Amino acid sequence: MRTAIIEISILIAAFILGWLKFGWPSLFYISLGLIGFYTIVMVTYIIVRRSVLTWSDNIFGIVAMAGWLVIAWFIMHEKGIHFWGL
Repeated sequence: MRTAIIEISILIAAFILGWLKFGWPSLFYISLGLIGFYTIVMVTYIIVRRSVLTWSDNIFGIVAMAGWLVIAWFIMHEKGIHFWGL
């Protein structure tokens, strides 16, 4: 699970850095979509595979997911999109 978290994190980071460097709106929306998809997959995986995962895998997955959600929140505010009016 750790390698999957690292691989998807590198992919998301590449899209975010590409958006910051080139300013292409499509990279912004792709990165937000990847973060949303990553969150759904991680929550499902942690719930379904709970008995197989070690506590360190669970913590690593939850911390990575929370980190990407915080980053998504910040890049949405950078773009000027205010989620739920907050």
